Amino acid sequence: MQTPTTLSRPLAQRVAGLHDPRAPSATATALPASVIDAACAALDRGETHYTDRPGIPEFRAWVADHLRERYKIKIDPAEVTITCGSTEARFVCLTLLAPPASAVLCPGDSSPIRGALHLVGAKIVDAIQDDISLLYISPDVYRETSTELLRRAEETDWWIIYDLSLAKTDPPFHPARNPKLASRVVTINSLSASMPGWRLGWMAGSEMALRLRAGKQAITICTTAVSQWAGLEWVRTQL
Repeated sequence: MQTPTTLSRPLAQRVAGLHDPRAPSATATALPASVIDAACAALDRGETHYTDRPGIPEFRAWVADHLRERYKIKIDPAEVTITCGSTEARFVCLTLLAPPASAVLCPGDSSPIRGALHLVGAKIVDAIQDDISLLYISPDVYRETSTELLRRAEETDWWIIYDLSLAKTDPPFHPARNPKLASRVVTINSLSASMPGWRLGWMAGSEMALRLRAGKQAITICTTAVSQWAGLEWVRTQL
């Protein structure tokens, strides 16, 4: 039988063009006993089935409360989707918010999004140009730089991803505090640094929240229940 030469060829070509797609390594540390106990309790309760697709309500409520308390932004738990780490959250957001051939403005480290943008057929730029669809920033971007770009975003229809997951700094700044931008800001974060291997992250906010959730569900349906219950215990006791 002849091997197909056209089936999924465009995707195969994009995958072949990936450069070192390996995830950054994380150093595992001992988790508090209460977190392990929470995971065991979830197993004992039979939490081995599909959860609510957006994530367990208790964890989504914590994310919304945390964003409100830490950054003074209003996020409804219904706008929160629990993901399999920040990598999935970024991929989902970039797939839906960065159309093929569009540009993603990234003034800081672009390595977390380079592979995903290669797969979706969008490009990374570090200066303003006409075909920008999305602004990707983190707290590590110099404040004056991010402030100027967000001021420009008020005049455009750019989407904004505010990625907290790999940040080295944690200022109380958040672009969604600007009411002119809030409906176009998606916040990404995860517990990968403190709970490596548990694959637990989230994306929250924006008028695209439900469509982003649908995109995530098309990939993995829902995030492991045991991880969510363990993560909930971690954030309640450690943050």
